[in-house]
Amino acid sequence: MAQAVKDGANGLEGDLHLTADGEIIVMHDPSLNRTTNGSGLIKNRPWHGYIDGLTSKKEPHVGVPRCIDVLAFLAQDGNEKIWWNIDIKMNNSPSILAKFVQLIEKHFPGRDFSTQIVLGLWHPKFLPAADKYLPTFSRINIGFSLDIAREHFPPSKVDGYSINFMVLATPAGRQFIKEMQVAGKPVLAWTVNDTAEARECVKMGIDYVLTDRTKVLGNVLHEYETLGHEGMEQKYAAEVFNTWSRWYRYTFWRSLIWLFLTMRFNSTTRHMDMDLDLDLDLDLDMDMSLAQGAIAK
Repeated sequence: MAQAVKDGANGLEGDLHLTADGEIIVMHDPSLNRTTNGSGLIKNRPWHGYIDGLTSKKEPHVGVPRCIDVLAFLAQDGNEKIWWNIDIKMNNSPSILAKFVQLIEKHFPGRDFSTQIVLGLWHPKFLPAADKYLPTFSRINIGFSLDIAREHFPPSKVDGYSINFMVLATPAGRQFIKEMQVAGKPVLAWTVNDTAEARECVKMGIDYVLTDRTKVLGNVLHEYETLGHEGMEQKYAAEVFNTWSRWYRYTFWRSLIWLFLTMRFNSTTRHMDMDLDLDLDLDLDMDMSLAQGAIAK
């Protein structure tokens, strides 16, 4: 994350997961297997004595960051304008937001992170918890489905949208961007690591781009600053961005992901998996039939 800021990124993105001994760590996967030299699900492994000793498989072999470590980074002098998009996936309980608030109050008393942290929500079950515990924090919908975004995360409930790039690149996606521009809601695209796709994001009017390759995307933005939009149009006039010619690279995996998300979405709708003592007024009988159908599409 620190290197991303050095590369010119003005925002960060990371997922929250709760360990077996109650620490909140920041990692994309719910499992330690793929990216670290450890193994097992995060929820089944303790931070103290196990995860705190792991490192990433790829160089420079850094340790696993806790949420408190990222908050400390945001609180450093000079980082006041760096913001963090917290990706809260459906395998989490809404109670993680309450634990997040407790962590801030304990370690950063009096510090207001509301201008630096954006809550990225995949499922509407998190909205009541966000309203209760983090009412001043911005929240955005993260997802693959434009239908779910419109139905369960309308502009009246969220401050923006983070949608998969290949979904936004379709005619329906481009129309969605226009609708959100009229509504005054920013749109983020993920995950864009290709320079041609990054240039297409600029053409489509995307507000923010999430990438794993900050230097590469930084070079694209530098080109725009140097050449301007007209200069870029001339330089890449022969480049034709065809959504469907690129789509074949994603179709198989995207179908599997959508199938998984459908099953997960249905499951988390029926079982909120939350601490009852948090006294969250969640509607367990929320009608998600349309949302489920939208994901299946």
